[in-house]
Amino acid sequence: MDITNFSTELNVTEECVEEYENYEEFEKWLLGVVALPFIMVGLAANFMSLLIFSHKNMRTNMVNWYLMILAASDSVILISSFIVLTLPRLGEILHFWKLTWISYYLVPYWYAPMGSAQTISVWMTVAMSLHRFIGVCLPFKASILLNKKRAKVAIGSVIVFAIMFNMTRFFEVEIVSFCRHIPINAELPIFHPTPLRLSSLYRQLYYEYAYTLVMFLIPFTILIMVNSMVILAIHKSRQIHAKLNVYDDGTRKQEIAKEISTSIMLVAIVVAFLLCNTLTFVVNILENWGYANYLTMLVPWSNWLVMTNASINICIYCMFSDKYRQLFWYYLRLLGCCGCRNDFEVIVNHTWS
Repeated sequence: MDITNFSTELNVTEECVEEYENYEEFEKWLLGVVALPFIMVGLAANFMSLLIFSHKNMRTNMVNWYLMILAASDSVILISSFIVLTLPRLGEILHFWKLTWISYYLVPYWYAPMGSAQTISVWMTVAMSLHRFIGVCLPFKASILLNKKRAKVAIGSVIVFAIMFNMTRFFEVEIVSFCRHIPINAELPIFHPTPLRLSSLYRQLYYEYAYTLVMFLIPFTILIMVNSMVILAIHKSRQIHAKLNVYDDGTRKQEIAKEISTSIMLVAIVVAFLLCNTLTFVVNILENWGYANYLTMLVPWSNWLVMTNASINICIYCMFSDKYRQLFWYYLRLLGCCGCRNDFEVIVNHTWS
């Protein structure tokens, strides 16, 4: 679609003039400036995670499939946050209104993908936790329940459900005109909520009930319960590991240590997720209960924490996964030595053989 023609078609015969409303100073700098390096570093980190988890030596572990999709959904969250939250505030700070124009124009189209990515991120974390729970707490059923076909079905189901759950968001916001804004003297798109978004029945059913249950109450409950049991299992494994230290059963000791490290890594991912998304849960409750006065300060922080959560998993992977660290340095070296790929492949394959 030609944007210029679209702009002309939406303009009325008389000049449309609107007063520009500035963003709050605090949120402007938090989401427009402070968040920017988090987004850039987070996108680079998630791209690295996609490369690593798609490597042939990592694809053998089904848990890494969940982590690969999680990195992809986190990338979409960061891109969406940049377009919807950072661009317009950065445009205001720099007085470069084309950035604001681009953001306002894209908001109606990014609203649903952003929601879908958040839903995928939430439920992929749940699916990953359930996968690990079965492996750690139900080892005798793991061979039946944890196979490649079931893992693919679980991942596919989460993606399809997330898209369907957020489908109505495509119809919640629309561009109604392009107006010159004073005193900035710049033309910006005007987008308004649609009749669907303004419907009290829709808001009650979707946001107060369905959204709260699907995005917060159900997944948070599952994550807390499942990971509490995994933590208890880790504690028991550590006791076994300590006994093996006495008897010096080297092979078995290494296997248990590896399982403990993997379990701790996945629990750490869940803890980071809960810490960064709890404030969003609180904001959702306050909004549904009509306490809008408290949202001015809380909403920017909740958005920033969501961006942070989408950026920091690489730190957890590097702390707990030897294979991840090896491939991380492998790909970093490739960037500085483009002709050394075959040599590095030999080193990595030899290390894991």
